[in-house]
Amino acid sequence: MFIAGASASLKRLLEDRLVADGGLDGYTVSLFSTRNFTGTITNRVALFLYRVEVDETRRNVDLARVAPNAPRRAALGLELHYLLTVWGSKDAEGEQLMLARCMDILDRHALLSGALLAPNYPWERDDALRISLSHLSTEDMLRLWDSLEPPYQLSVPYVLRTARLAARELSEPSITDTRTLLGVPAVP
Repeated sequence: MFIAGASASLKRLLEDRLVADGGLDGYTVSLFSTRNFTGTITNRVALFLYRVEVDETRRNVDLARVAPNAPRRAALGLELHYLLTVWGSKDAEGEQLMLARCMDILDRHALLSGALLAPNYPWERDDALRISLSHLSTEDMLRLWDSLEPPYQLSVPYVLRTARLAARELSEPSITDTRTLLGVPAVP
């Protein structure tokens, strides 16, 4: 799993489910970075990755061996923090309806695995991403929006766990084939 693969999977899920559940209604689903927050933004469902942290519960994700005699593998587990924001062109009601549809999709598909993962990335057989609502205090939310160009827009924070970096091989401790017994004389 990779950061970009996790983001692409989230974007793809929203696009596919919005289309299947009645259409995009003129909206485009996009991955945002800070440079996308410029000018007038309309008819956009934005997923903004604003923070990446180590997943403290799954810091080292053990991965299956490629072959029975292959070295053990592991990867660094990550939590990806997103803001889901909707910009419409008409009114607040339309934005709120689209935001609710997106939130419903993320709630119904809180576990992304198998065919729901973006196909352009080298996933492991057991890879899965867990999507859940996150908490961002009002102060932190406003501070985040103060650092961006447009004024505050209603946003919902999400966290995606456990994304991971690319697999790395772990060195196996060497196996000894001899033993040395040391005797220590007893002290009278």
